[in-house]
Amino acid sequence: MRLWQTHTLEDITLVRGQGCTVWDARGKRYLDLLSGTWCNVLGYRHPRWVAAVQSQMAKLTHVGAPFSTEEVKEALSKLGEILPSSLNRAVFLNTGSEAVELALKMARAATGADGIFVIEKGYYGATTYALALSEAGRAATYLPRLGGIHRLPAPTCRRCPARRSWPCEDFACLGSLRALADEGRIAAVIYEPVMAVGGMIVPPPGYGAHLRELATRCGALLIAEEVTTGMGRTGRWFGFEHDGIVPDVLVIGKALGAGLPISAVVTTQEVETRCQGVLRHVQSHQNDPFSGWVAATVISILQEERLVERAADRGAYLLEGMQVLQSKYAWIWDVRGKGLMVGIELERERAADGAATFRRLLDAGFIVDYQPHTATFRLFPPYVISAQEIDRFLEALDRALSNSAQVGTL
Repeated sequence: MRLWQTHTLEDITLVRGQGCTVWDARGKRYLDLLSGTWCNVLGYRHPRWVAAVQSQMAKLTHVGAPFSTEEVKEALSKLGEILPSSLNRAVFLNTGSEAVELALKMARAATGADGIFVIEKGYYGATTYALALSEAGRAATYLPRLGGIHRLPAPTCRRCPARRSWPCEDFACLGSLRALADEGRIAAVIYEPVMAVGGMIVPPPGYGAHLRELATRCGALLIAEEVTTGMGRTGRWFGFEHDGIVPDVLVIGKALGAGLPISAVVTTQEVETRCQGVLRHVQSHQNDPFSGWVAATVISILQEERLVERAADRGAYLLEGMQVLQSKYAWIWDVRGKGLMVGIELERERAADGAATFRRLLDAGFIVDYQPHTATFRLFPPYVISAQEIDRFLEALDRALSNSAQVGTL
């Protein structure tokens, strides 16, 4: 028996982790600049997280859907401490993908409409409906062809799809949504405060506020898809805070479990009321006590250790270091990010050379992500990363880029 490779696999077997470091079966250590798949925001083996997992496993992990537990009540209480008061209804699930699916069903149930506005280059999940809405699913022949999907150009200001220059007060990239805003056939507008899979696209200031206004005009629910950006990744608890808005539905995951599959859909009392008698959703591992206790513990750790503030501080430090390298290497086309999610885009004609740089970094013991189709490195370090660890990475990246130039690949 062998693992079915539905995606690229490295010939590396990881056996343990501590802090921001993992070790392979040969004893080689790697600095993980990705937090696993962007989930391990507390790093590896955080003692309070480990204790919470162990204690709850020995107490109660799963109960049937009709029952409530103190652990889920505690998680609801902790979410209430970090969210706007209007977002006061939540369901705990497992993955971000299934949480997006539920959010979209909620929007259609609450509005009676079926149109969905999504952003080109966006990624909303791996399940059928979520993937069909995503850029990654547009060419997939095994997915159903869905109607009622409207795609807005991605807010890539340096390559503006409307050929405007920033600042652009009318947000021309939202023109098609604006044109349909008064027709009332739209159920939801779903957006990511930072588009991670799309190439670490950071929308311009005010973009979320314009989406909020237009969603309200057309009677649609605004869904903030914060599976990646939520729970402190952008240097604030939630990415929508940067635009001073409140969505109708919030989807969170990844960091909520800090390495375990826990997600949530959060909405308002009004949306809950509008869905009553129309929407029913029950699945096996919904509102499990284990998930509730881990989520409550993660929020407590983030609060008490001020890790959201640390993500903002360390993110600014990392971004500043990358900007220094950008001034040194002309083939670094752009450096961008919010908090501890940073993108490094090379000149497009250098995309293949970026892959060589990625390989040098991995060989040197640094785990990063590289997208050849966008020529972009993506970094999602744990919030506990130190300035010294960031310095080690920047030095290694400098060497990798310098070596590439010396052998003539860049």
